[in-house]
Amino acid sequence: MNPSAIDPDLTPILTASIAFAYVGGIVFLVAGIYLSWRRRRLHPLLLVCIAAASISWIEAPYDWAMYAQFPPAIPRMPSWWPVNMTWGGGLPSSVPIGYIAYFVLPAVIGAALGRRASARFGWRRPIALLTVGFGVGFVWALLFNAMLGARLGVFYYGRVIPGLAIFEGTKHQYPIYDALAMALQMMVFAYLLGRTDSQGRNLIEVWADSRTKSRLWSSLLSILAIVVVGQVLYLAVFAPHLATKLMGKVTSGPTDQLFPGVENQPLHGGH
Repeated sequence: MNPSAIDPDLTPILTASIAFAYVGGIVFLVAGIYLSWRRRRLHPLLLVCIAAASISWIEAPYDWAMYAQFPPAIPRMPSWWPVNMTWGGGLPSSVPIGYIAYFVLPAVIGAALGRRASARFGWRRPIALLTVGFGVGFVWALLFNAMLGARLGVFYYGRVIPGLAIFEGTKHQYPIYDALAMALQMMVFAYLLGRTDSQGRNLIEVWADSRTKSRLWSSLLSILAIVVVGQVLYLAVFAPHLATKLMGKVTSGPTDQLFPGVENQPLHGGH
């Protein structure tokens, strides 16, 4: 991020959220690279980091479908960014690296707690990872999106489906179905981190190894597969949000401007 592009109107909470995106994303990425170097093959952590970063392009149309808006002070991606539909200036520039921090942190926690629950209570590991991963992801989305985001003003949701949001009708409203969507993604990422064999390989790596004897080609296949899984998963949870918006179901929200000087996204609005 170019320091000269930072708006002086950035509040401490906005600055902290941007710092979390960059610092958290870089820490997890470096950790994944280091662990991969140590084991001389891709580590599941690095694969999940790649998956999280690869789906960041969907955030902009997701924002548009969810009526999500960010403060004008937040730096944005350039206009050439793919489907840059986030209302009020485009996608925040911290999103691509920030997706690593946002998705990988709860996935790591979910994987650790899921494996611990499996060992302690005798649950089958896949069930434990998926269940705990979903629970951790749901709580994380509530804390981050509803509290840090909508409650403290890092972003707002201009419209929600009536009856399916907390603080409905205020600018702090938060759609619960967003937390469910995020939890599903984090559940799968937690599973990919925690479900490993005796060699530390997850299901994607095992599949890639079965297709080729070359370590290089296996790594490339693993990367391709994790990217495809990430895209399919995110598009699957995005589709219902897009459908409900286009059907005119997302109607509840405040009439006042969410951010001074920025027009709210029009109801059922185009980009």
